[in-house]
Amino acid sequence: MGFMDKVKETAAKAGEAAKDAGKAAQDKIEEQKVKKKISDLKEQLGGVVFAQRTGAANPSADASFDATIDRLVGEITEQETALAAVGETPAE
Repeated sequence: MGFMDKVKETAAKAGEAAKDAGKAAQDKIEEQKVKKKISDLKEQLGGVVFAQRTGAANPSADASFDATIDRLVGEITEQETALAAVGETPAE
C-alpha cells in the first residue's frame, strides 16, 4: 500500500468519525428537545389537574378538564415513545 493510499484511508476514517460525531450530536439535541416538550406537557397537565382538584373548575367544566387531561396524557405518551426512538435509527 502506497503512501497516498494510506492518506486516503486515514482521511476516509476521519470523515466517518466526523459523520458519526455529528449524528450523535444531532441525536442529543433531538433528545433534549423531546425531554423539554415532555416537561412542558407535564407542567400543563399538573396545572389542569390542580385546577380541577382545588375547585377552580365549575362542575360543568369537568368534561372539558377530562378531555384536556386525556389529550395531554396522550401527547406525553407520544413524546416518550419518540424519546425512546431517538438514536435507534440505523446509521446510513
